[in-house]
Amino acid sequence: MHEVAEQHGFRVVHTLYLDTGPLLSALIVTGAVAEHAAAAVTVPALEHADAVRYAITEHAALATPLRLYPKGYRWPVAER
Repeated sequence: MHEVAEQHGFRVVHTLYLDTGPLLSALIVTGAVAEHAAAAVTVPALEHADAVRYAITEHAALATPLRLYPKGYRWPVAER
């Protein structure tokens, strides 16, 4: 995680390990972002944040090994 954070110009100052459902995970992550005034949340792959990606990018950037999703990122809407 440190390497991913550094790749995007961030540094890790707090780590969360979650084994909870999407709603509780979103509450925990957004609470931690607010408490630590986090600029970004770093994950090993987008799949690790898939269920809470909207909540994360509403408050902070989302850093993955492949891409940085900035704060306020507009996620594509699946067409029917």
